[in-house]
Amino acid sequence: MGFATNKSKRWELSKLKWTFLSVLLFVPPIHPFVMMSQASKSKVRSWYFLAWLLLFVQCGIIYGFFYFAGAMSSGLLAMVCAYIASYIVGNGLLLRQSKPYLQRLEMAEIRPLTWINSIAEQRRLALSTVEIETPQTFVTKLVFYKKVIHNTTLKMHIDKILRLFQLIEQRDMQEAEKFLVRHGTVVNILREYHDLENTSLNNAITIESKNKLESVLVQASAAIEQDITTLIQYRLLDVSAETDVYLQTLKNKKLLNH
Repeated sequence: MGFATNKSKRWELSKLKWTFLSVLLFVPPIHPFVMMSQASKSKVRSWYFLAWLLLFVQCGIIYGFFYFAGAMSSGLLAMVCAYIASYIVGNGLLLRQSKPYLQRLEMAEIRPLTWINSIAEQRRLALSTVEIETPQTFVTKLVFYKKVIHNTTLKMHIDKILRLFQLIEQRDMQEAEKFLVRHGTVVNILREYHDLENTSLNNAITIESKNKLESVLVQASAAIEQDITTLIQYRLLDVSAETDVYLQTLKNKKLLNH
């Protein structure tokens, strides 16, 4: 497990190679382009706008170097200071956003990403208790709780629920929405368990509560698996009936031997 995701450390380092290269390269400055690339891959609008702002600042500094070139002056000194400040701020922002960037990439392997305005806004929406659940927010919440919850048994069942939901979402979006209506409470269970872990209390009441929530989630995981299995069985019956009709049609048209 890596420092920001459930992937390996090697996977995380490979995704951040351009960030590290940007830190190492004092000249030329590539941090605006690295941030643009990360914004595009993770689909975060605020990072994209920030990258363009950093690029414009960098272009202004380069223009300033040419303008004040040829003689030592306060203007040239100001450009040097601005260049160093831009390098520090730009790469500092890259390092700061590396964790949410990795988490977005991890989520992209589960389901296609959609553009969001900012990480902070997405997090508020994803963890809101009054929000109407959508496939993306459901996956976001499960990935979040899989990362922060320490119970390995719960992690295993969260991963199982994610895989089952991905299976149904790929086949039928309407069924995925029905799934959220039936099993959206799973998120509330995980939220309550996470809150109990954060209290750092280890008395009889908290232990009993956590054990009860764990038991409910295990049962929910089994119910979800049965739900998906039943859905697949119905689909197989529909496909079987459709193929029988198709074969009979071919036989009636004498395209197949009886």
